[in-house]
Amino acid sequence: MIGAQERAPARPGLLRLRPFWPAALPALVALAGLLGPFGAGGEGLTGALAAPLAALLALALLPALHGGAWVVPAATPFALAAAFLALLAQRALPSVAGWGYWAVLGGALLAAVAATARVSVIDLQGHDPAWQHRLQRALPAAAVAFLLLLAWEGLVVGSRVPKGIFPRVSDIGAALVSSWSVLMADAYLTFVREVAFGLGVGLLFGFLVGTAVAFTPFLQRGFLPLATAFGAVPIVGLAPVLGRALGVDWQSKAAVVVIVAFFPVVLNTVQGLTNVEPLKLELLRSYAASPLQAFFRLRLPNALPYLFTALKVAVVVGVVSVIVAEFLIPGPPNGLGQRISLSAHRGAFDVVFAAILVSSLISMGIYAVVSLLERLLTGWHPSNRGS
Repeated sequence: MIGAQERAPARPGLLRLRPFWPAALPALVALAGLLGPFGAGGEGLTGALAAPLAALLALALLPALHGGAWVVPAATPFALAAAFLALLAQRALPSVAGWGYWAVLGGALLAAVAATARVSVIDLQGHDPAWQHRLQRALPAAAVAFLLLLAWEGLVVGSRVPKGIFPRVSDIGAALVSSWSVLMADAYLTFVREVAFGLGVGLLFGFLVGTAVAFTPFLQRGFLPLATAFGAVPIVGLAPVLGRALGVDWQSKAAVVVIVAFFPVVLNTVQGLTNVEPLKLELLRSYAASPLQAFFRLRLPNALPYLFTALKVAVVVGVVSVIVAEFLIPGPPNGLGQRISLSAHRGAFDVVFAAILVSSLISMGIYAVVSLLERLLTGWHPSNRGS
């Protein structure tokens, strides 16, 4: 109609609700759980933790009800904090958990999972703000770690599992603090005297043998098939034989790491030194480059990515092999493998998990150092150009 005023389209305001139900429903279930018993004997949630727990769950529910793509993830820290307060409240009770506790714990953790997943599926472009890219990378990694720890602690606390069967996360932390000096001494023996020494010797001899094989057709036809076949042998099975031959001290465990690292390095060195582009090799020859110059300027740089691949594999397999070798070679009660074995026999599973944690963290540190060196020394390689 002429002269009729057009109605302006409604703009979505900050308070307009578009609930993200995968996070909102678990948060509502958790709020309902506050009304139920936290203990199997009918004990309800009382005391100083009741009000903060209800407030945290409400704060986790509000972003889920709003539904904005970058608002929903704000529910994650509140839901995780609520799950933590719930297990603190249950620990203070004398009995196993009731349905109220499981509803609060499960609802809070599921709400955190859904809120974190919401930010993970956002399709970001290069022109989007940098904080969005950082949040999309950091939030899932941090949230998953807390989710696993809280789920572990919450299940063990709620079920009252004895420490001698399966310890709580807090028990492992206490064992880590009380046994720190012993675990560090064990870690020095395992990682410095056994793993580091074995990797160094295996890398050196593997590179030298691989270089000789790469330039010797006889060794390529004779030694290389044997090296490939021997790489499939379960080296850990040789641990008792090495212990008999080299003694039960650290030398026999280091020999396991040497063998584990040697064959991948040999095979990758041969591949890296021989798989060079013929045009580049012909170009060097046209400039009258000697074989030694071609080796250092073309073949060796071409082999570096192969060497780092072999070294990263050797780090992972070497750590596992040396821990198992310490199980299989009876000797002095030193080393993380021996600590795990002896503690397990005594039923001290909190110390077992503490030793596993120390071993895992040091292994990840070594792997990160190798990856950093690879990026620094092979930044020209296509696989690292986007890093």
